[in-house]
Amino acid sequence: MDTRTGQAPSSQLPLVQEVIGLWVQMQSRLQAHFAALAAEHSLSAIQAKVLLQLDQAAPVTMRALASRLQYDPSNLTGVIDRLETIGAVQRQPDPRDRRVKCLILTPAGARMRDPFWRQLTSEAGPLGQLTAGELRQLRAILQSATAGPGATAGPGATAGPAE
Repeated sequence: MDTRTGQAPSSQLPLVQEVIGLWVQMQSRLQAHFAALAAEHSLSAIQAKVLLQLDQAAPVTMRALASRLQYDPSNLTGVIDRLETIGAVQRQPDPRDRRVKCLILTPAGARMRDPFWRQLTSEAGPLGQLTAGELRQLRAILQSATAGPGATAGPGATAGPAE
């Protein structure tokens, strides 16, 4: 790897392409698993992602939430409307700017989110066929890949309900 450009030597390009293809396949399997578990809890995948990003103590603005989820803010409004209708989230004015709405997880939202989170984290899903040693290797590789130049903590970096 050329640390100045972040590019692999051309001799590694076919291997990089194969890894990217496998990565995309695994990402699809993980997303399908996530969506299936969300559906078991009567949530859409995006509703489940929203609930995982919120807690009861720290309100978050719609803009910040959309950024965390890498989701268009205008599309997020409908998702929040549905979650508010079922009592999972509550909108409240931002204390610093009353024009801005913040979101907070309600107790009902926590009751929806927590069993989903427990099931998501207690089932191995698509990674279940790997041994503990393979999982440790994968973790080390992913930590190395995400610690490189330009790495940022994206959605899911701290995903999960606040304890």
